[in-house]
Amino acid sequence: MLPLHDENRPSRRPYVNYVLMMVNVAVFLIFLLGGTLFTAINVYGATPFYILRGDRLWTLFTSMFIHADIMHLAGNMLYLWIFGDNVEDTFGHAKYLLFYLLGGLVASWVHILSTLLSIWTSPIPFVIYELKTPSVGASGAISAVLGAYLFLYPHAKIKTLVFYFFIVTFVSIPAFYYLGFWFLYQLVMGFVSLTGLSSGVAFWAHIGGFVYGMIVVKVLSVKPRRKQVVIPAERPVRPFVASWARTPLIDTIVETDRVTVMAELPGVSEEDIQVDVSEWEVLIRAEHGEIRFRGGATLPVPVSPRVRELIYRNGVLSFTLHRIL
Repeated sequence: MLPLHDENRPSRRPYVNYVLMMVNVAVFLIFLLGGTLFTAINVYGATPFYILRGDRLWTLFTSMFIHADIMHLAGNMLYLWIFGDNVEDTFGHAKYLLFYLLGGLVASWVHILSTLLSIWTSPIPFVIYELKTPSVGASGAISAVLGAYLFLYPHAKIKTLVFYFFIVTFVSIPAFYYLGFWFLYQLVMGFVSLTGLSSGVAFWAHIGGFVYGMIVVKVLSVKPRRKQVVIPAERPVRPFVASWARTPLIDTIVETDRVTVMAELPGVSEEDIQVDVSEWEVLIRAEHGEIRFRGGATLPVPVSPRVRELIYRNGVLSFTLHRIL
C-alpha cells in the first residue's frame, strides 16, 4: 500500500511543513552531489555509543535532517507531506515546529535506550552493533506527527494506492485503521529487533515518536482547528405557488463536531416548518396555504437528533446537528 494524500484539507497553508521538507531535501542533495553523504552520516548521525558518553550531543538534532538514500528521503517526505499540514493547522506554525523538533529528540532517545536494552536481549549478550551505528532520518519526528494526527483526525480518509498481484486500485482508508496498523507493525518489529535481528530500521524511534505525539495531544487537550462554514449569501426569493408538494433543495456541510443543514423553502414562515431528525436522516416539511414542501436527505455522518440554531431567513432554512464521534 502506498498513501497518496488525505481527504482532509487544512484551513491555512502549512509553511513550516514546506520549509522542513525543503531543508531535508536540500541537505540530502548537498551531501549527495558533493560525494560526502557517507561521511555526513557518520559525522552528523546520532551514534548511541557517543551520546551515552555525553559526547556529540548536537547530533541528536542534526541527525533529523540527514537521510541514507533517496528512498529513505522520499518515504519520509511523503508521510510528512500527507500528515504534517493538518497537524500544523491545528498547532499553529511556531508550536508545530517546536512539537516536531522535540518529537525527533524524544524518538532518538527512545532508540538509544532500546540499544541498551538489547545488551541483555540479543543472542550474544553485551555485543550490540547498533551502539556504534549512527541513526539518521526524520522518521522519528514524522512519527510524532502521525501520532498526533491519529488522535486529532481518526476518521479522516487516506487515499491509498493498493497493489494486489497484478491488480492496482485506489481505496480510502480511515486514519484510525491506517495509522493503527502502521504503529502495530512498528511495535512488532521493534520487539523483534531486540532479539538481535536488526533490519537497519530504528523501529523504537518510530514507536517513541508516535507515542510522544499522542501524549502531547492528549495531555494538552489539543483540539482540531474548526473550519469556517461557508454560508451562501442572502438573496430574496420569489415564491412559486403550486398546489402539490415540492421537494426542497437540501444541502449539508460536515465539520469536525457538527453538521450544518440548509434548505430552500420560499414562501413559508418559520412556524410552518417542521423538522424531524434521526441518527442518519433529516426530514423537512412545510405548508403555507397552497405552498407545500416535503423532502428528506441522508446524512453522511451520524448525528444527535436534537436540532440547534434553527434560523429561517429570506426563504432559506438552516440549522445545526451535533456529530456522534
